[in-house]
Amino acid sequence: MAEVLKSKLSLGVLLLLFSVIIVVRILTLIPNELSWDVLGYYLHLPAIFIYNDHSLNDIGWIEQLQVQYNFTGTLYQIGRGPSGDPIFFFLTGMAIFYLPWFLVAHYAAAFLGYPADGFSLPYQYTLAIGNVIYTLLALIYMRKVLLKFFNDRLAASLLVILVLGTNYLHFVTIKNLETANVLFLLIVLVLYNTIQWHETHKLKNIAAIAVFSVLAGLVKPSEVLVILIPIFWGVYDRKTFHQKFRLLLKYRSQILISAALAFVLTIPQMIYWYSETGWFIYDSYKNPGVGLDFFSPHILNVLFSFKKGWLIYTPVMWFALFGLMFLYYRNKVVFGPAVIYCFSAFYLLASWTEWWYGASYSIRPMISLYPILLIAFGYFLKWLSIQWLWLRITTLSVILLLLFLNLFQTWQFNNYILDAFGTTKDYYFAVFGKTKIAPETRNLLSMQRPFSGDAIFNDPGNYKIRELYSEDFESLAGKDGIEWSYTQINGKSFRIDGNVRYSPEFKMRYKDITHGDHLWIRARIDILLPEGYNDILPELALMFDRREGSYHYRSYKVDTSEIKPGNWSALQIDYLTPFIRSKRDFFKCHIYNQGNTPFLVDNFKIEIFEPINGQKE
Repeated sequence: MAEVLKSKLSLGVLLLLFSVIIVVRILTLIPNELSWDVLGYYLHLPAIFIYNDHSLNDIGWIEQLQVQYNFTGTLYQIGRGPSGDPIFFFLTGMAIFYLPWFLVAHYAAAFLGYPADGFSLPYQYTLAIGNVIYTLLALIYMRKVLLKFFNDRLAASLLVILVLGTNYLHFVTIKNLETANVLFLLIVLVLYNTIQWHETHKLKNIAAIAVFSVLAGLVKPSEVLVILIPIFWGVYDRKTFHQKFRLLLKYRSQILISAALAFVLTIPQMIYWYSETGWFIYDSYKNPGVGLDFFSPHILNVLFSFKKGWLIYTPVMWFALFGLMFLYYRNKVVFGPAVIYCFSAFYLLASWTEWWYGASYSIRPMISLYPILLIAFGYFLKWLSIQWLWLRITTLSVILLLLFLNLFQTWQFNNYILDAFGTTKDYYFAVFGKTKIAPETRNLLSMQRPFSGDAIFNDPGNYKIRELYSEDFESLAGKDGIEWSYTQINGKSFRIDGNVRYSPEFKMRYKDITHGDHLWIRARIDILLPEGYNDILPELALMFDRREGSYHYRSYKVDTSEIKPGNWSALQIDYLTPFIRSKRDFFKCHIYNQGNTPFLVDNFKIEIFEPINGQKE
C-alpha cells in the first residue's frame, strides 16, 4: 500500500486520464443511451420496479415505449422460451451494475417532473454518468496491478497506452453502458485478488475471485473463462502444476466457501430461468443464425479484417503480443495464466458468428484481455528500456504515433467517417487521415443491410443475373416417389390445398449457389386463387436453414389488391441474403398455405444476382 501511495506520477496520470474520460462522456451524452443491446441488459430493471412484469406476461409496455423512444430497430432483446413465451434475451449481470444509478434516476425523475417510466432523460443521463464510477474503479485497480510488476513511470505509461492507444477509450466514454466497461473492471478485480491471494492466502481474496468471476459470467457467459487466471496462476510446467494442486487442496475449505458464495449469486438467474422455461440452466441466446462456431472460428477476420480487425484498428497492441515472449523469460508465474486465458478467450470470441460484434470500434470483447496483456506490454517496455538508444527512440515514436492514430480513428468512427459495419480495405485507405469525405467514397463500402431486415433491391446494374431454378410442373409427377395433384390449366399446374400445404421446395447449400459474400435472390411464381377466395392468404417463404433451425426467415403474403382471385398473376420477391453463418447452410424457398381452399401455382423460378467486381462484405 505504501508503494502505491508513493507512486505519484501514475496516480496523477490516472486522475488526468479519468478527467478526460468523464469530460468526453458528458460531452457525448445523447437522449437515447438506453438503446440496442443496452436496452436488453437494462429491461430487467423497469420490468421489476416500474411495470411489475419481470415474467413478460404482456410486452405491450415495451412495444409502447419503443414507439415513444425508438431505441431499437427490432425488439430482438426479447427472446422466446421453449413454449414460445417471451423471455429476456440477456442475463441479469449488467442490470445489477445499473441498479444503483437506476434507483437514483427513478427518484430524480419524479422530483424533476419527468415521466418515471424508466426511459426519460434522468434515467438515460444518470446511468451513463454513473457508470464512469466503474471506469474509475477499474483504473485504480489496474494501477495497483501494474505497480506489482513495474515502477511508477512504467505503470503511468501503460495507463496512457490503455486509455489513449486502444478501443478502451471508446467503450468507457460513448459506449460505457455496454458490457466492455464493466467486464474490464471485473477482470481487473479477479486479477488483483488472484495476486493478493497467492501472496496472503486470505479468504476475502478468494471469495472476491469467486464473486467477480460469477458476475462476469452473468454479464456475459463466456467471460467465466476469467477463472482460468487464478486456477493457472504460477503454473508453467509439471512441477508447478503439482505445486498448485497441493496449494488448492490445502485451502480447500476457502474454495468451498467461495464456491458456495458464487452459487448463491447465481440463484436469482436460475430461479428466473426455471420459472419461465422449466430449466435451471437455459440458453436464452438461441438464434439459429448466430452462435458459437467452434470448428470454423473467424481468427483472421478478428485480427486483420478492415471491417473491424483488432490489429488494424488497435495496432499498438502488437507490442503487447511481442511482450508475451518477454513475459515468458521474465515472469513465468504470470506467463502460464496469461497464455491459457488469452488464447482460450480469444478462440471463443473469434468463434462467434457475428465476429465484428455490432457497431463497435475495433473488436469489443478483446478489451477483457487487456488487463493481462498490459502486463505483457510492460515487460516489452522493460526490455526496450535497456536497448540501444536509437531503438528506444524509434519504438517509442511509433507507439506515440499509434496513440494519435487511435485517437483520430476513434474520432473518425464517432463522426461516421469510419463506417460501423461496412468498411472495406479500399474504403479504409480512401478515408485514412481524412476529416471529410466525398459522398461517392461511400460506394467503396460493403453491402449495407438494414436493421429491420427488409432491404429494397434498387441497384441491379451492379449485379450479374443468373437463373438458379425453374419449375413449370409439366413433368414433376412421380419425382422422389411422390404423386402430386395437378389440374390441367395453363398447362400442368401444381395444386395446393388443405392436404398438400407446401409447394415443392427449392433447397440448396449456399456454397453450391455462389462463392460470393452476398446475393440478391429473386423468387417468382404464378398463382391462381379461385374466384371468391376468402381463406387465409398463402405466403411465399424464403429462409436459410441449418441443424439448429431456420434464420433470416422472410415470408410474403399474397396481396389480393394486386393478385385478383380468378386470374393468373405473378408473385415476385427480392431477398437479400443475411450474413451467412456457414456456407454449408441451406437456402430454402416455397409457397406455404395455412388455409384449406385449393389454389394453383405454376412457373416457379429463382434467379440470383451476384455482385460485379467482387464486392465484399
